[in-house]
Amino acid sequence: MTHIYYTNLNSESVIIPSRKTEHVLAFGFLQQPTRRSSQSRCLTPLFAARSSNNRAGDQGRARKSNHRQRNRGPPNAVNTEDLVQQIGSSRNCFELSKVLRENPSLFYSEDSIRALIPKVAELRPESARDVAGLLNALAKARVPPASQQVHKKLMLVLGELARRKIEDFDARGIAMTLNAFAKKGLRSPEFLEKAAEAAIPVIDTFNSQSLANTVNAFAKMDHQHPSLFDEVAKAAIPIIDTFNSQSLANTVNAFAKMDHHCPMLFDEVAKAAIPIIDTFNSQSLANTVNAFAKMDHRHPVLFDEVARAAIPIIDTCNSQELANTSNAFAKMDHHCPMLFDE
Repeated sequence: MTHIYYTNLNSESVIIPSRKTEHVLAFGFLQQPTRRSSQSRCLTPLFAARSSNNRAGDQGRARKSNHRQRNRGPPNAVNTEDLVQQIGSSRNCFELSKVLRENPSLFYSEDSIRALIPKVAELRPESARDVAGLLNALAKARVPPASQQVHKKLMLVLGELARRKIEDFDARGIAMTLNAFAKKGLRSPEFLEKAAEAAIPVIDTFNSQSLANTVNAFAKMDHQHPSLFDEVAKAAIPIIDTFNSQSLANTVNAFAKMDHHCPMLFDEVAKAAIPIIDTFNSQSLANTVNAFAKMDHRHPVLFDEVARAAIPIIDTCNSQELANTSNAFAKMDHHCPMLFDE
């Protein structure tokens, strides 16, 4: 019988389900009890320790995140009693994931958290769909400082399950899990390598969103995998007309961030983007021209269309987007006085 043990919200470890053995996950370190000894040996950390430079960067991002949180104001009041009831009545992981998605402020309620942990243990997420669904839902949650520890533990537990079961994931599950890891900044080189190995043989089953989310996640976590990017480009080109504005922008942005050259992909993205350029928001417009400029990939018609689309919505651009857009036009020596005037 498989199970997850928990004690309280400040517990130092969580035991994750496994049909073969039990594993203890303590702050990202996987420990596997031996059958003949009560002692545990510490294996390689699943989520590697970061350098001081990365920690400094994380602190900066945390300050920005806290600033955005304050600007958004307090979340809507959480009806704890109703939420606890919804968690308790969830009959499977799909229903529990739905509760999480529909209640992004769940982690503001301690009673809800206390109901969630044993519920995850009871449902025993073992299928690829269950693990990916819960990870995706948890990644979208709004988490106050007081609940970050327990939220991270749940993510780590499910992350380790995903690592061990990644070969069973379909295209959507792989992309969802990668996106969840990237969204919460959970860096695991080992998992990323396994995810790439699992994705490449089935890359033709990925849709446009899954392809974009996959390379975007690798770029966000700054993990190089040239073979995966080559395969994503190969799979994306025949279905490029199915990409929406965000997927097009995220794809070229990821390739540019990782300095992965693929002129054919960039040409096809430009062709697909121009007819739907009016559907791009300020961020997608800025990211697109910025990516083309980083890769020194010239496409005057695309830049003309981006300028035309950007001018009417220039008031929606933030300072970073304005800087990236003007810098891209300058770097490519693409003259557009009207855009610069705006």
